[in-house]
Amino acid sequence: MSNHKLIRVIIRDTQKVLFDGEVDRISSFNEVGRFDVYPMHANFISIINQEIALYKNNEKIKELIIEQAIMKVKQDIAHIFLGIETLFVDENSTIPSDE
Repeated sequence: MSNHKLIRVIIRDTQKVLFDGEVDRISSFNEVGRFDVYPMHANFISIINQEIALYKNNEKIKELIIEQAIMKVKQDIAHIFLGIETLFVDENSTIPSDE
C-alpha cells in the first residue's frame, strides 16, 4: 500500500466529466511552456494548451490532445475545463440586433 500523496483531477467538457481520479502528476503547457503539477502544488489558475498528460506510479495513464482549457488547482484538487472556446463569442462575429 502506498502512502504518498496524490492529487485529484476532474476533467470536464461542456457536456460531461471525462476523467475523475487521483494521480501523482499532471503535465501540460501554458504560455510559459511545459509545466508539471504535483501534490501540494501552490494554488493557481492557468490557461493551458496542446495536451494534458496524467501520471500515476510514474506511468502515463491518460493523455488528451487539446486546443485550449482552463486549469484550476487548489488544495490538491485540479479542475480542468475543456471546450472553453465554445463558451465565448468570437470577437469577429456579429451579434444580431433588433431592427
